Amino acid sequence: MATTAVDLLSVLPDALALTAGADHVVEWLSPRGEQLFGVAVRRGHPIRDALPAGDLLGALDDAFRSGETTVVPRGVLSSVVDETPSGPEFGVSCSPVGDGPRRISGLLVRVLTDGPDDDARSRARAREFQHLTEQLSSAATPADIGRLTATSAATLIGADACAVYARAEGAQVVESLHHEGWPEDVVERFRRLTLERGRPLSDAVLTGRPVWLENAEQWRSCYPEMAPVGVAGGHQASACLPLRVEDRELGAAVFSFYRSRAFDLAEREFLLAVASLCAQALDRARLYAAEREARAAAERERDRMSFLARTSQLMEAPLSLEERLRQLADLAVTGIADWSAVHLVRGSQVERVAVAHLDPAKVAFVEELERRYPPSPDAPGGALEVARTGVAVVMSEVPDELLVASAQDETHLELIRAIGLRSAIVVPLLTRGRCLGALTLVHAESGERFTDDDLTFVGQLATTAALALDNAALYERQRTVARTLQAALLPAELPHVPGVQFAGRYRPPSPELTDVYVGGDIYDIHEDCERGRWALTVADVCGKGPQAAALTALIRHTIHAEVGHGFSPAGVLRRVNAAMLRHCGGSRARFATMVHGALTVGPGGVGVTLVNGGHPPGLVLRGDRVESIVVPGTLVGVYPDLSLAEVEVHLGPRDTLLLYTDGVTEARGRDGFFGSARLEAVLASFSGESADVIADGILAHVSDFQDGRLRDDVALLAVQVEP
Repeated sequence: MATTAVDLLSVLPDALALTAGADHVVEWLSPRGEQLFGVAVRRGHPIRDALPAGDLLGALDDAFRSGETTVVPRGVLSSVVDETPSGPEFGVSCSPVGDGPRRISGLLVRVLTDGPDDDARSRARAREFQHLTEQLSSAATPADIGRLTATSAATLIGADACAVYARAEGAQVVESLHHEGWPEDVVERFRRLTLERGRPLSDAVLTGRPVWLENAEQWRSCYPEMAPVGVAGGHQASACLPLRVEDRELGAAVFSFYRSRAFDLAEREFLLAVASLCAQALDRARLYAAEREARAAAERERDRMSFLARTSQLMEAPLSLEERLRQLADLAVTGIADWSAVHLVRGSQVERVAVAHLDPAKVAFVEELERRYPPSPDAPGGALEVARTGVAVVMSEVPDELLVASAQDETHLELIRAIGLRSAIVVPLLTRGRCLGALTLVHAESGERFTDDDLTFVGQLATTAALALDNAALYERQRTVARTLQAALLPAELPHVPGVQFAGRYRPPSPELTDVYVGGDIYDIHEDCERGRWALTVADVCGKGPQAAALTALIRHTIHAEVGHGFSPAGVLRRVNAAMLRHCGGSRARFATMVHGALTVGPGGVGVTLVNGGHPPGLVLRGDRVESIVVPGTLVGVYPDLSLAEVEVHLGPRDTLLLYTDGVTEARGRDGFFGSARLEAVLASFSGESADVIADGILAHVSDFQDGRLRDDVALLAVQVEP
């Protein structure tokens, strides 16, 4: 029989099923047959067990007994012929299959059109299908798709109730997108359904095959446990249609009727086409939603990375620690929160150093509130607790119980509630195993909510801030040490010498251009009490940092000692040279340039004996003229024997001697080096000014020449004879 059946099936496109034996066991079922018969008819099972007694079953029995083809023009799959206008529009033929008229082994079931189709109804369905296609093409959400699908099909086929369910990818539940026609209690009960075999909607979703239940008898026969639910509200017939695209089960559509209903061929095909259209629209909407979410996630990540970059730049700005934190709080309320605050641990206390909101009046309100009601250090869930414990807190919803626990009285509680806190996230400022404080972000009037997903980003933000704070604190400690060390290398104050003005200046490089800096440029004045003179020194030690500072200290202390021993300026430099060679072990990498002199005050003015060890020449301002004091000499700390010469310089009333380091003449700007000629011109422009004005003016010119940013340290000493 199999060969004959295969031959027949290959030429009969309207074939639905092939049965065997008197019980009509289904041996073959076409895809169209699967759709039209639904889950009730299955391969390997008798069709007699799946269908109630009626026209089709009778036609199958007659054809098998008589060996002749039987035809059922109406009432297919129904034991009762529905004569209503929405009744069946197709029939079937049951043709014997076997080796001859007396050896029948089975039947071939084929679709027959029952005369001319209802053209008006077909045209109406075609128009509605086209209209639904157009509507679904622009439907934006699954809910819109469900509503359009359900109402369009239900209206055309006269369904009394309908619903469309959607299944989340991989989920074992479906949720209602749209429903109408059922009592509200039924709607609420079945708004969300767990997929379980043995239920018509679940079977449609899980098998991908429609379930056609045409009357209460079929409900009781196919789904006895569900029959009371299925006919709830007086419904007799139901169609459960899978919403499926390729191998993706997207949900199901359900249409129910008060009366028994024979779903004819045209109606089944229409509903299946509508279900297919709905499934494609849902799939498209999900793809669009996934694309939108992916794009939104990418944009959020881009914005977050941009925010972190801006935070890093802010944390590295040349501002005070507290100003950087205030600006961080201000930055946060421009894009990621309605409120922000920063608290720092200071000793045993936790202090708020910044609070921000786009509305300054609200900031003032909170500051006044904290003034009236200082926060308790034991308050739960807030910045103080996080700063103490180092454990982050995420509150998608700020519970009122927390406000009650934080309030000190009823008035305080009302004021806290007036702020309108909705959601908050508090993260510790952690670095190197220490908690430096806490960063608080709050959503209020925006209505947005923080989630656990935000914790990673806000944690990165806090880590960036904490590292910057820790580095800033370390840097500040190092700068304090450097300033202390540098100050120890300079005179605490300049001596008072009758008839003489002294002005000494030292400036390190600009902080943004260098690390923590201890330079090698110094100026010094030391009194030789026994001989009634003063030793003047301006020196520049090669290098910077602790090694340069140590060498500078050696030079300074050696000069003080040797001046006290009565050595001449040249003798002092030779003693310094010997000390440096011993200290540096003969290394030529450590050397110094310096100009040193002995100043004496006489009745006719001031005399200065100068010696120069490879240093820029001193300058003398006399009236509006500038003289360069060129004294030959070699670097100090390089060679055992120094070639030095002493020169006598006389300073009359208002004359000024200027000694300086190469940080002045070698300052580099847009026009090249500052240079000696420029320095002499600047010095001449200060004719008649005091020593302090001259010293400050030269520093200002050098700084302006470099756009306000010194690239090297500078030391200078101005000595002026009073009128």
